[in-house]
Amino acid sequence: MSSPQTTPEAQSPKLPSPKKDSIWEVYWPSKYKGPREALTVASFPPIIYFWPTMVMLLVGGLLQSLGWTADTTVGWLVTGTLSFNLLVTVVDLDQKKFIISLLLVTLGCVGFWVARDKEWAILGSFTVWLADLEPTYSSDTLFLLLASISFLFVVGMMRPRLNYWRFEPNEFTHYVQPFGREQSIPRAGSTVTREVPDMLELLLLFGGGSLVVRREGQVVARIEHVPFLGRRMQTLEAMLGVTRVQHVD
Repeated sequence: MSSPQTTPEAQSPKLPSPKKDSIWEVYWPSKYKGPREALTVASFPPIIYFWPTMVMLLVGGLLQSLGWTADTTVGWLVTGTLSFNLLVTVVDLDQKKFIISLLLVTLGCVGFWVARDKEWAILGSFTVWLADLEPTYSSDTLFLLLASISFLFVVGMMRPRLNYWRFEPNEFTHYVQPFGREQSIPRAGSTVTREVPDMLELLLLFGGGSLVVRREGQVVARIEHVPFLGRRMQTLEAMLGVTRVQHVD
């Protein structure tokens, strides 16, 4: 009596199909850990860093209109947050500069406090003047600033949907809609690395940074201001670890 023959399909386990990528993942990368067909990444405009100012304007405006917080307190918070966001867009602080800046700010705060307490001539007068300031914004001004920045934020967030990179196991392609494919880089001979030129960028973009594509040692593409880049790199490294071979009949 002959034993039943095993078909090739029964002998080899069926591998899961690669997950199809979505263009909307330029905003929020999924947690899918299996094989992927591609990964979509885009560069964001610097307006993305102003989300803390938008939050502070909204919260400050609501608290002030309800009378729950002093106007000067809201004024200091809004001014400080806006100044911080402007600093992010102007200055790049790597790890060393970031640590030095934190130390300088700490020493400066201690110095101003001691100068005011000891009534030093120059620093003491400056700290007294600074402490006597009462920056205030009307609720209408706060909400008007919020509306203006929010409009620019929404316009800026439309760009990644139209200008993006699609990373596949065999090639990296740049798309500019509605024109379509603009540039294609072969996977062979190319490397993809993550750079963090600014620690503030890393914090505000929740592990953000720049994605740099090099070919034969030359930078051929730089995708800047990418949010959640640390999370994306895990997916990208796993996907590029295996190069697919396509068969054409």
